[in-house]
Amino acid sequence: MNLLRLGLSLLLWPGLVATLLFFGKLFKNITQTPDFPWAGAVIFAVGFILACVAFFALPRPRGIYVLGHELTHAIAVWMSGGKVHSLQASSKGGKVLSDRVSPWISLAPYIFPFYPMIAGVLWLAGTRIWPELQQFPLPPLGLWGAIWGYHYAFTLDLFPTRQPDFLIYGRVFSLTLILLGNTLLIGGLLWSTFRPFPLGETLLHLGSDWAWTYTSIAHWITGLLLRYLPHSA
Repeated sequence: MNLLRLGLSLLLWPGLVATLLFFGKLFKNITQTPDFPWAGAVIFAVGFILACVAFFALPRPRGIYVLGHELTHAIAVWMSGGKVHSLQASSKGGKVLSDRVSPWISLAPYIFPFYPMIAGVLWLAGTRIWPELQQFPLPPLGLWGAIWGYHYAFTLDLFPTRQPDFLIYGRVFSLTLILLGNTLLIGGLLWSTFRPFPLGETLLHLGSDWAWTYTSIAHWITGLLLRYLPHSA
């Protein structure tokens, strides 16, 4: 089974690269529009960087992170139709006991950013209740960037460790799904924020990039086989 997961991971890497390049081009096109909110992007980036610096320079709010981490496990269990029997969270660690396990349940905290999403939902709800808040977007964007920064700093800090969430299905397989999930999530947020193309057109272009990538690899492998395998007389 571990070899099967490793093979699946290797098969997904070309698609992952194609997805990264696709959303990279999408972001480049978005930034080239005259009404791109550069001030908001800079404030978000400053908040993100400051949070990463604070993560290494200041005491870490580990207990808060662990709580969100375990709650995300629990949410993934409920979304899978399962039951959570217990949830423990403290600054020393945490765990969730449930009636099922899956790659989605184990890796959800590394793909679904609990606190950034909660903060985003609260901001959107606040602007619905108090529309005048939309006139002051920069401070919330800086705070949101800081929350994202802490999320990714904690996530990256766990990668070198023997985190059970990674070991259950293999580190390479887990890392592949985490990278692909985060790429799709961030790309989806970019699209939903700016909507440069209709959703159907965007998905069609992404699917075309995947098809082109795997077709090119298949042609390359076929060319190698035809070149180096012995030919029948």
